Amino acid sequence: MSNSNKYIDRDIIANLVYNEKPYIKEFAEATEDSFSEFKVNYNKYLLERDETNFRKAGHKIKPVVKMLNIDEIIEEYEHAKTLLWENETQEELEASAQKIQHICDQIIKELRKIQKNP
Repeated sequence: MSNSNKYIDRDIIANLVYNEKPYIKEFAEATEDSFSEFKVNYNKYLLERDETNFRKAGHKIKPVVKMLNIDEIIEEYEHAKTLLWENETQEELEASAQKIQHICDQIIKELRKIQKNP
């Protein structure tokens, strides 16, 4: 990774938008919105055991996660689907929700840093 970020590689974003600083900032803002929405929906639908809407939330964020190579999100999402299918305890679901919350908070922090200095 070309910077001190754990999840977001600025160079990947730069390459996606032809290294144009205004577009880097715009992409980071839009991506922040996507992750903010995802973490809310992930938590809500997982803890409600609403598999249909949980899957919709996952499918909506997957393209962005794939573009940015954030495998940890996909891995935890897939794990959480298994938890739902196997009717695991609420504590297991809460642990997954907390993990995604932590990852998304860190991603959002990194995206805000990029927005300040595209």
